[in-house]
Amino acid sequence: MTSETTETGRMDSGVRAGAALSNTDLALRALDIRRQVIEFAHSYPDTPFHLGGSLSCAEIMAVLLGAVMKTGVDDTPWEERDRLVLSKGHASLALWPALFQAGLLSEDDLAKGVFGPEAVIGKQPRRDTSRGIELSGGSLGMGLGYAAGLALAARRKGLPSRIYCVMGDGECDEGSVWEAASFAGHNRLGSLMVVIDANGLQLDGPTSQVLDSGPLTGKFAAFGFDVQQVDGHDVAALANVLTTRSDRPLVVVAHTIKGKGLSFAENDVKWHDRCLDEDGYRRAVAELEAARKEVLDRDE
Repeated sequence: MTSETTETGRMDSGVRAGAALSNTDLALRALDIRRQVIEFAHSYPDTPFHLGGSLSCAEIMAVLLGAVMKTGVDDTPWEERDRLVLSKGHASLALWPALFQAGLLSEDDLAKGVFGPEAVIGKQPRRDTSRGIELSGGSLGMGLGYAAGLALAARRKGLPSRIYCVMGDGECDEGSVWEAASFAGHNRLGSLMVVIDANGLQLDGPTSQVLDSGPLTGKFAAFGFDVQQVDGHDVAALANVLTTRSDRPLVVVAHTIKGKGLSFAENDVKWHDRCLDEDGYRRAVAELEAARKEVLDRDE
C-alpha cells in the first residue's frame, strides 16, 4: 500500500509502516516526494528553496525509508531503530515527505508548513528524534562525524541499529568530511553506510570545476571504506546496494541528476536555490503526472 498524491498535491496517508514495497511502489514514492517538494515551494512563491538537490535524492529517500531502514514504527523497538542523518540539510524538502511515507511525520505536521512558530519541519532540519530527525542541518560537512558517533555508540551499547548518512558530492569539499571518514575507517564502523547524492553540481557550478578532488570512490577506499557505485534513480539497484553488509563502513556513490524530474531544471545549477513561479509549478505538475502514468503503464 503506497501513498498517493491527490490533484491538489496533498499526500494521502495511505501508508502502512513496514509493508513490503515493490519497485513500482518505490518509484511512485519517489515521484510523490518530488511532487511534495514542488508543493512546498509553490506554497511560498517568494522564497527560494534548494529544489535541485531535493529532487535529485528522491529515490534515495524513498528506498531508504521505504525498503531498507528499520524505522521504529514497524516491529523494531524504538531504541534499536536505524538512524538517518541528512548531512546535506538543504535537501530537507525531500526528507519530509519520505518521513511521512514511513509514518514518522503526520499529515498535520506537513500541514503546519515550513515556517512559523507551529512548524515542526523547516527549510533545514531541526533535530527531533521523536520524528526521526536525527540532526539539525545547515552547515555542510557535519553529518558524517555525527553519524560515525552514532555508529560507535550503537556498537558500545550492543544495538543492531544501522546508521545511514546522506551527503552531497559538493559537500565532500569540506575537510571535516575526511576527518570523520578517517575516524570511521580506523574504527571499522561496519554499521555505518554513507550515501553520496552525486549530482555533479553545487552552488557555484560543476563540482569538477569548483574543487576537483578526484574520484570519491578512491578517496573513501583509502580511508578504509568498502565502496559501491549505483544509478541513484534506479530504485531496484538502490535497494540492492543499500542492503549490503560489511565489517567496514560502506559508501555508496549514487549518480544522480540535479533537478531530476523537471525537464527545465535538470542539470541546471540555477535550480540549486531558486523560487518556483506559477508557470514552473504548472509545468512541474504536468511532467510529474506524466511520469507517474508512465510508471503505472509500465507495471501493467
